[in-house]
Amino acid sequence: MVLKPIVTEEIYGATASHALQSLGEQTRARITDFVGSFYGSLMQFSDTQRILDRLTPESFKALQEKQAQHLTRLVDPNLEASEHRADAERLGRVHCLVGVDMLWLVESYGLYQQALHHLLQEGDAEHRPKTQRILDRRLLLDLEAQSAGYRQIDAELSMALANIQQQGNLSRSAIDLYRGAIKALCSIDGVVAAFIGRVGLQGVLEIEAFDGPQAKPYLSAMQEGVIPPIRIIERAETATEGPSAHAWLSGQIRTSESYARDPTLEPWKLVGNSLGFRSSAAIPLVDETGQTFALVNMYSRWPGFFSASGRHAFLEYVQQSLSLFAQRHAHGQVIPYQQRRLYSDLVKAEKVQMHYQPIIDLKTGRLIKVEALARLVDDMGQIISPGVFLPALGASGLLRLFEIGVERVCAAHRSWEQAGLDIRVSLNLPPQGVGDVRYHDALFATIERCGTDPAFIEIEILESAESQDTALRDRFFQNLQLCGIKVVQDDLGSGHSSLLRMDSMPFDGVKIDQGLVLRASQKTPQRALEFIYHLTHLAHALKIPVTVEGLEHPGLMEASAILGADLGQGYGIARPMPAEQLVGWHQAFKYDVNPQMPRTPLGAMAGYLLWDRQLGALNHWPDLIEDFIRAPCMVQKFIDAGGSEERALQQILDKNHSLAIQGNSGKVYQRTRQELIMQLSAMSRLSAQASR
Repeated sequence: MVLKPIVTEEIYGATASHALQSLGEQTRARITDFVGSFYGSLMQFSDTQRILDRLTPESFKALQEKQAQHLTRLVDPNLEASEHRADAERLGRVHCLVGVDMLWLVESYGLYQQALHHLLQEGDAEHRPKTQRILDRRLLLDLEAQSAGYRQIDAELSMALANIQQQGNLSRSAIDLYRGAIKALCSIDGVVAAFIGRVGLQGVLEIEAFDGPQAKPYLSAMQEGVIPPIRIIERAETATEGPSAHAWLSGQIRTSESYARDPTLEPWKLVGNSLGFRSSAAIPLVDETGQTFALVNMYSRWPGFFSASGRHAFLEYVQQSLSLFAQRHAHGQVIPYQQRRLYSDLVKAEKVQMHYQPIIDLKTGRLIKVEALARLVDDMGQIISPGVFLPALGASGLLRLFEIGVERVCAAHRSWEQAGLDIRVSLNLPPQGVGDVRYHDALFATIERCGTDPAFIEIEILESAESQDTALRDRFFQNLQLCGIKVVQDDLGSGHSSLLRMDSMPFDGVKIDQGLVLRASQKTPQRALEFIYHLTHLAHALKIPVTVEGLEHPGLMEASAILGADLGQGYGIARPMPAEQLVGWHQAFKYDVNPQMPRTPLGAMAGYLLWDRQLGALNHWPDLIEDFIRAPCMVQKFIDAGGSEERALQQILDKNHSLAIQGNSGKVYQRTRQELIMQLSAMSRLSAQASR
């Protein structure tokens, strides 16, 4: 059967107006009655009750009135298509902002349709089919327009993240970063105030940057003593100091679903309510040890804004990226003059040793390339790592180090070719070298002098504040690529690299930052896998291959392969080694990972996360779910390979799969899902400890 497309002229205009005139005022009054009973029934369900409980009685009443007005407009004979779509998009944006799940919205429209059909039973029987068809199609278009409103909000959130990334790349100081990031956050619909601060004297949070229409009045009230300042005091009594103190001391994001109903906000509530604050979030920026060094506070005019589905992931990304950006500015390593002189002299004397870390294909285990990493060797033969000496080198020292690195790479590649090892070599380009003709000339002059084919060279780049002229930068990289040299974006997701540039520049590859992988895998393995999954799929959507760094053990290797990453690098594969050791390592290396048969808890978790996503995609096709569940999943394959010690895991999996027949949105299913992930996380930590 071929469905006829909806023609707006058929459900609006004169013809539709004539058909709907017969409904009369009584029908419109019944719609108001329906809305009242409808919201009464919603209070019987915990998910929707939680959303509605965020509202004050006045707001709840206003919501019902607006909903009744909207439904009444659907039966308005004089409703116009453009007017209808604009209203529905606005309503969709509101539903998204307050946390109404799109699936719940779809279900509610089924109830609306039933109610309208029931109302039509009292109307003219002759015109009933035509009237019913008009209303059904208006409802369908209304739902489509509301879903467009949802997409608009998602786009705004993504753009805010992209702007923060860009600001981090361009900012030369912490205050410029903070101002730009706060401005990006306040560009989101409904965010009426945001500020960032650090703890000063007497433990008071001193505000360093703010934005939003209600930020200045709020801070003025604080300065004038109308409301108390935010205090961060290291003692147990801080439980009464409000969500900002909780966030600072715990290093965890704190949100308030309903500003007016949150007792911890009592000292600030009167002013906040007057300024239209309906929900809030406190986002601590933390260093590598987990200690908070700054705090971002956001306020929205929508209740539940920061608790909506997917919104916490947004806040976490803000926290991760801003923390990394801010640390780059806030923390400078103190290096005495004597040490600076020592490192510069070692570079001038060419006391440089290149080590090479293998990068393999995660599907086959084949060695694809190596990354060249510079080390300095002092007069005692001690190896000095780049994290120690690089911050001490000036512009001339970095350029000379790059020249030496290219020379050593070309010599190493020639020796590997003679040994029958055909691989590429990637070399890091300092941020200062981007667009610098001296680096360009040094690279090509050395390659030509050594007789090396440029196709075997890759350049890894890390965007930084040094790269201001984007046109010059892009011409620089395009010239490299025209000559056969591949360009790879390093540390994707670290906060130093820009997600926007993946689309604007034709990278030949990207590398997921090892810091994201390692830190998250040690604390919350699920988060590490989610990072790998999302960043990999983002890059693959742009047809860019992905390398995952920081693969320190077989679990991370296996999980990365299952999640679709192309290449892997890390201590679990090999540590960096001198050039002469690579051939022997390559001959002895055995890759024991099968993405279809996980042997580690982390691999099983990766497979389960993919399985759960596939199950969610089948929610609208229940007939297919049973066959899907019947097929053995990755966790089952892991259990079957492991023996009886996974009995507890098997019990959780069986319970989870028995509930999955109803889809993956049920509460009990979600509980067993989390139990399964926690069990695999615990097993993964034990496995990692045992392998050390």
